Amino acid sequence: MRLSHALSLPVGRGTPLNPDAERQLLGAEGALTRQLARLSAAAEEEVLTLLNLRADLPPRRAAGWTLLTEGEHPAWGLLALGDPPPLSAGGTARLAVHLATAHQALDRAQARAWAAGQATAASTWGGLLTEVTLTQTAHALLGRWGVLSAWVGLHPEERERARALLRAELNADLTPAALAEASVWSALHSLHGGLPRPGRAGVAALAASLRQGAEARGLLPERSVLRAELAARLPGLGAEAAARVAEQFHGAPTTLGEDALSGIRLIHRPGEVAYWLRRRRQVQLITSTGPGAEVCNWVWESGG
Repeated sequence: MRLSHALSLPVGRGTPLNPDAERQLLGAEGALTRQLARLSAAAEEEVLTLLNLRADLPPRRAAGWTLLTEGEHPAWGLLALGDPPPLSAGGTARLAVHLATAHQALDRAQARAWAAGQATAASTWGGLLTEVTLTQTAHALLGRWGVLSAWVGLHPEERERARALLRAELNADLTPAALAEASVWSALHSLHGGLPRPGRAGVAALAASLRQGAEARGLLPERSVLRAELAARLPGLGAEAAARVAEQFHGAPTTLGEDALSGIRLIHRPGEVAYWLRRRRQVQLITSTGPGAEVCNWVWESGG
């Protein structure tokens, strides 16, 4: 079975499989766990190339064993009888992620013991691929988020939005390069708001915009001037909201539960996104607008 054909299938119970048995039973493609590991490693390299980064760790070593999962091959039941008990679906899912991401894989005995105490709810193969790829992409983007790092790190719903976008991109013909582009675009949904994925150049341009310097705007203008600037920059905000935000920029309390130090979302729709943050005596407004998701970062000195 090919991983691309199993994306919607749940991860079943598993049993360890050595390389010789894997080759005899499954041929060159190998088990689904092996295919997941190969695809995730290739996609990780493509992400680094897209972001113009170098790997900060040596290439992962392929483990000397893998897992055969229930339903993947008719011989699964016989193999599981020879190495009882079979791993639970949750344990199999955790070990599949371990085999796809660990630079030093556990041996079979350690892995079985580790998975037995770390059971999780079963997932689909597409869900595992999504989680592995987004985790790798998030790691690569760590040094690029700038003032948005607090927002992305402290708001867990951001990760779920990214998962949903990437899951929608998975298909039977997904290559490592396409997976990498889809993963970076999904991780950057905070900046584009859900726009359709452009070509490789567009994805790379939005990722690069995270590192551009902020535009200093001087002292925070009076409320009426600030209102006009916000309305001009963010036509979707509306006059009433622009007036309220101008008050907040000048130090008026924000909505209960919101923290201007970690970031407050003003707008989040395809092609129009805006956040603002307070940093000591600075107020920063990050916007991303238009079909090309043009990013702008304005900084005012509050003077207070």
